[in-house]
Amino acid sequence: MASNDVKKIAVVGAGLTGLAALRRLSENKNFKLTCFERNYDIGGLWHYTDQTLNDDYGNPIHTAMYSNLKTNIPKQLMEIEGFPMDGYPSFPSRTDILAYLNKVVDHCGIRKYIKFNMDIKQVKPVNPNSRDTKWLLTYGDIRKKNDIHTEQFDDVIVCSGNCTTPSYPTIDGEQNFEGFVLHSIRYRHPECFAGQTVAVLGARYSGIDISFDLSKCAKKVYLCHRGPKLETRLPENIVQRTSGFQRYTPFSVVLENGEELPVDTVIYATGYKYNFSFLPEGLLKIGKGNLICNLYKYILPANYSTLFFMGIVREVGFFPSSDHQALFIRAVLEGSAKLPDQEEMKRIISKDSERVIRGDNQWEWDKELSDIAGSFNPLPLVMKKIWNYHFDIWGQDFAKCRSLIYKTTGPDSFVLI
Repeated sequence: MASNDVKKIAVVGAGLTGLAALRRLSENKNFKLTCFERNYDIGGLWHYTDQTLNDDYGNPIHTAMYSNLKTNIPKQLMEIEGFPMDGYPSFPSRTDILAYLNKVVDHCGIRKYIKFNMDIKQVKPVNPNSRDTKWLLTYGDIRKKNDIHTEQFDDVIVCSGNCTTPSYPTIDGEQNFEGFVLHSIRYRHPECFAGQTVAVLGARYSGIDISFDLSKCAKKVYLCHRGPKLETRLPENIVQRTSGFQRYTPFSVVLENGEELPVDTVIYATGYKYNFSFLPEGLLKIGKGNLICNLYKYILPANYSTLFFMGIVREVGFFPSSDHQALFIRAVLEGSAKLPDQEEMKRIISKDSERVIRGDNQWEWDKELSDIAGSFNPLPLVMKKIWNYHFDIWGQDFAKCRSLIYKTTGPDSFVLI
C-alpha cells in the first residue's frame, strides 16, 4: 500500500475485537472505516441483557453474560495497551469491563465509525478468483422490515465473535424430560434455581464458574464432564461426576457410567460453534480442536489478501491479543508486514492446522504475529507468569483464585499483595 492510498474498510462487529480493529486502524488516516454492529451499543459479548432468547425485534440474543459474572483472569491479563486498569478490582465484574471498553472507545474517538442495529446479511467477493478482490457487503437495520443495502469495500475485517452460537449435545430422551433444559448462554441469575437440583454438563470455564454461582442458591449441583477428576476444592453442594450424559428419563439424567441423577434442571456448558453464515460457503474449514484451520496465523485466508478475521482463537488473553491482532492486520494493510508468498502461506497454514492455540502456547503465536508485523513487541513475560500462576491456583482452589491481588513489578515479574 502506498502512503497516499485510501482504503475503504468494513469492520463487522463492535465487540472487543471490532473495537480493537477500529482503534488501531483509525490511527492511519488513509483508512476510511465503517463498523456494522447488530446491537444498539458497543461491547458484544460484554453487553448484558436479562433477555435470553430474542431481542425486541425477534433476533436471537447472542450474549452469554450472567448477572454475577466476574472475569476469570486477573486484570493484568486484560489491559489494553495504553489503558491501565488502575482503580479496577483485581477481577473486574462485567459492568467494570463494559465501562472500561466505553472509556477506550471515547478516548480514541472511534464511536463515530459504528453503525448500530445493523445485521450483516452477506459478505461476498466481487471477483472470487482474485486475491485482492473487493467485497460486497449487504446489511439492514434490524428495526426496519425489508431494509436492505449493499455497499462495496476494499477490505473486510470479520469481528463477529466466537461465543454467540451455542453448541447443543444430542442426548436420547431429552424431549421427554419434564424439567428445564438450557444452554449456558441463557443462564442469568442463580436465584432462578433456588432449592433445585441442577446438573451442569461441561466443566470448562463457564461450566465450573456457573456451578459455583448456582451453588449459592441451588440445593445440589452435579458437575458432570468426561475429563479427569477436577482437583479444585468444591462447595459441599457441588458433586462432581466424571461421566457424560447417556439419556434422559422424565425426571432424571442417566450418565454414561449407568448412574441415574434425579434433577430439576440441566444446563449445557458445552461451548459454542462458529457462525459465519454471511460468508461464502466453504470459505472457512473446521479442524483440530474445533478451530478454524485454513487461515494464515488464524487471521488471513491464503486465497484472499483483503479479508481478515479476529477472535478466531479461543482460550487466550483476549484483550491484549485483540490489540495485537489489530496491529498485525494494520501492518498487512499498510504493506509493511513480512508475509510469505501464497504457496508458502498455504504450507504454513497446513502446518499450523496441527496445533491448537490455547493458554500454554498463546505466547508463541503472539510472538509470531509480532515478528511478521514488525510493528509491535510481543506480550511481556510477566503476563505468561501471571497466567500460569493463576491457573495453577484455579486447579487447586477455584474459590480462592479470585481472592488474590496481583501487582506487576517489571516486564518479567509480579508479586501478590
